[in-house]
Amino acid sequence: MLIDVREPMEWATTGTLPGAELISLAGLPAAAEMMDRSTPVLIVCATGARSTTAAAWLTSMGFDRPASLAGGIVALGMR
Repeated sequence: MLIDVREPMEWATTGTLPGAELISLAGLPAAAEMMDRSTPVLIVCATGARSTTAAAWLTSMGFDRPASLAGGIVALGMR
C-alpha cells in the first residue's frame, strides 16, 4: 500500500505518485483503523518528515514495519 500524507493542495501543485492514496497526516489514525495491519505500507510526503511521523503512528497501532520514503517526493525530483 502506498500512502501519501500530504495535503490535497500539495497534490494539486506537485502531482502524485502512481497508485498512491491520499490520506492526510491528520486523517491517518482514523483511516488506519480500517486498514489491514499485515499489508506492507510505504508512506510518502514532501520531505520525509510527516511520513516518518506517520510510520511511527502506524507502528504504534500494530502495523508490521511501515516504511517512510526518505527525503519524500522532493528527493524524487517532483517538487
